[in-house]
Amino acid sequence: MTITWNTDVDAPCCPGEIVDNETGRTILVQTDWDYPGVAGTFGWSTQNVQRCPNCGGPAVGPNMGHCLECDHAWEPCCEHSATDGTVDCPKCGVTVDRFIASAREWLDDNDGTCVDDPGYFD
Repeated sequence: MTITWNTDVDAPCCPGEIVDNETGRTILVQTDWDYPGVAGTFGWSTQNVQRCPNCGGPAVGPNMGHCLECDHAWEPCCEHSATDGTVDCPKCGVTVDRFIASAREWLDDNDGTCVDDPGYFD
């Protein structure tokens, strides 16, 4: 069974819903704490969010880090193996706020993404 990410919902403050492509059932995503997990289901990764080891500023990954403030580049990036995006990374210091904001942006930009259902509708 496959599921689709749908951003065309009429619900305030909700980035979208998960749609069961076989039955049409939906799960509305309402809390920001759900964004990293849902975005991860559809292809986002915590490794997209990095913290510059040079200046501490926001940076992007996942393969090679690139700072958005000081233009520093480095590798390897932090794998964030101790977080799913709902807690700060204890290794590099990326905050939960940055993970959630990145996941929300990814969800906003990826309407219609379809994947195998990992268990939302079992």
